[in-house]
Amino acid sequence: MFQTAPRGTHRAPGRAVIDYRGLAAPVGRGVGGAAVIGAVSATAVLAGGAAAGAQAPAASTVRGVAPSLVPTTKSQFTSVKLRIGARGAAVSYLQERLNAHGASLKVDGVFGSATLRAVKSQQSRAGIGVDGVVGPKTWGALTGTAATAPSTSQPKLRVGSRGAAVTSLQKQLNASGASLRVDGVFGSATASAVRALQSSAGIGVDAVVGPKTWAALGKGTSIGSGGTSAPSAPPASVGHPKLRKGDRGAAVRTLQSGLNASGASIAVDGVFGSGTASAVRALQSAAGIGVDGVVGPKTWNALDSDVRISSGSGGRDDDRDSVGSVRGQAIVNAARAQIGVRYVWGGSSPSSGFDCSGLVYHAYNQAGTKLPRKTAKGYVFGGRIISKSEAKPGDLVAYTGNDYGHVGIYVGNGKIIDASGSRQRVVERSMWNAPHVFVTYR
Repeated sequence: MFQTAPRGTHRAPGRAVIDYRGLAAPVGRGVGGAAVIGAVSATAVLAGGAAAGAQAPAASTVRGVAPSLVPTTKSQFTSVKLRIGARGAAVSYLQERLNAHGASLKVDGVFGSATLRAVKSQQSRAGIGVDGVVGPKTWGALTGTAATAPSTSQPKLRVGSRGAAVTSLQKQLNASGASLRVDGVFGSATASAVRALQSSAGIGVDAVVGPKTWAALGKGTSIGSGGTSAPSAPPASVGHPKLRKGDRGAAVRTLQSGLNASGASIAVDGVFGSGTASAVRALQSAAGIGVDGVVGPKTWNALDSDVRISSGSGGRDDDRDSVGSVRGQAIVNAARAQIGVRYVWGGSSPSSGFDCSGLVYHAYNQAGTKLPRKTAKGYVFGGRIISKSEAKPGDLVAYTGNDYGHVGIYVGNGKIIDASGSRQRVVERSMWNAPHVFVTYR
């Protein structure tokens, strides 16, 4: 039992007694799941029983926190960063907060896959980074707001977001005329529906769901057949027949009057000709529905909404001018609906992305002007080069550098919509000072 101090070690005269009480320190599991053992403390007892000095037991922690040292206040819990694999009282507190926000977790102090999914859902709902790691922002979302906050303060959502907020968004988009799978995943189909809604509402078309887009959904803006009020036109005596190019009669006159009220400028003659067909395509593009020139239920509903297809000039019967105006605006609308879509070399669709000539191909064909897929240079010399004074919305602006290496769609007022390689997405922006030409297919 008695030991002699190692050679060369200073000690007080007398026998040293080893105090084994430190070995009884508890062994437990902390946040990281590792055991903690209290250190052995040795107390030198002088002859006569007077303690020369005492050393308090010291705790050594490996990844975790001993039960006796577990945080006891909210601020101490929320200062701990948690991720999958963590264990302990802080995880239990996390699970309780997640349940208060709508999760249904077993409060067992183990950060497993179910807790991970609940964390990601909360992060998506709060509009913060969805990484499954519980840091300051996630703790703030869980402890700084009431569980009902998302219903009064909607998060910003974009492609890649997931969770209950996306599910709510998809349901509201479907109520406004979309046909989405409600799966809580913000993919390309949801993005297209958001762009269509934004176009119908006359707000920025970027596929990012912020305050204006949430407000448009709350007002019941229609993107197809999901209008909030019963159609008032055409009148019941005419009904809502399916119309297409070549049709004649009272229903066509009703259609033409409705198109003019929406911004077209065509003759109301009861003949579904090329001018009426172009106006229909422009309306369909602005409403974010299928652009086929055929007037079915969705197009009638779009006609009854507040969708605008061009500024119009009112009262003109010049079919050639009206066709050019409406078709040009339809091209602009089709391009504007793709703002925010990523830039991809050779791409020509919303799902795959666009390069500059691919955006021209998509927008023109969506608006009813059938063009083959070409390079930027091919579109320049396939059309007719015109002066700046002749240029109208829907014409092309081609930059001559790099052998006519870039093309965009003219919006008017010195602006274009183009798939930008430098910005890596489709954008609407002011033209820049570099050699360029205007090209038309009118």
